[in-house]
Amino acid sequence: MRSHAFAIGLFAVAAVAACSDSSTSTTSGGPQAPEITELMPMAGALHVNWKNTTADCDAVEGERKSDKAAYAVVFSVPGAVDNKMDNDARDDVTYTYRLRCKKAGAYSDYSKEMSANPHDAMSDMDA
Repeated sequence: MRSHAFAIGLFAVAAVAACSDSSTSTTSGGPQAPEITELMPMAGALHVNWKNTTADCDAVEGERKSDKAAYAVVFSVPGAVDNKMDNDARDDVTYTYRLRCKKAGAYSDYSKEMSANPHDAMSDMDA
């Protein structure tokens, strides 16, 4: 009888440990933020490149801000896409971008930010 009670106790401990492990993986199992790899001045605008860290995102959403404006969504592209030309980022100011993945109605955290001025390349070309 004691060995039976001991076996049930071990089973209970194993079940609790399994539940703890699965709850941890559920928390981290959501979509992961894309990683901005490059923000390149190009043709007087900015080109954003990133690495998709969640392969099956439904969409990648990009937000942009400047010293004159708060973050706002400026593009949403299919999840398999890994770059976007932001033709509206043309002023001689520094723009900051962040991205997130949308998957089945859930959003990842935001990516790390990256900043650039579209006029930096123009001054390099003039030199």
